[in-house]
Amino acid sequence: MELHERAVAAINAGQVPEEILASDFCMENRVTAVTDYEYHGASGWRDWMNDLFEVFAEGASYEVQEIIAVGEDYIAALFCMTGLGAQSALPLEFRWAGVTWFDNGKATRAVGYRDRDHALRAAGVAV
Repeated sequence: MELHERAVAAINAGQVPEEILASDFCMENRVTAVTDYEYHGASGWRDWMNDLFEVFAEGASYEVQEIIAVGEDYIAALFCMTGLGAQSALPLEFRWAGVTWFDNGKATRAVGYRDRDHALRAAGVAV
């Protein structure tokens, strides 16, 4: 849980938590056209944040709404990004579910899914 919380805090601070990322860290988002790409390592994390935040005006909020499952090597959660659109200045909100896998105190993989059930299945939790 501590590693997950550190990752969320880093995102909100606009930082890359390099100390908790495995050297072969990989992030995939399977839910939004904004970030439909695979990201690798610390530079990939930075690219993912840029891709996600660029559609929002300054002051957007990234949060974990709910931890939905915790296993020995993963955490599954519901996420929400809210703010105003960078171009439109209209309210904008992205919601998704995600699973982050860990090994030896490092995040090895993170995948975003469109909903809770898909994330839980990916983590091997019966739905």
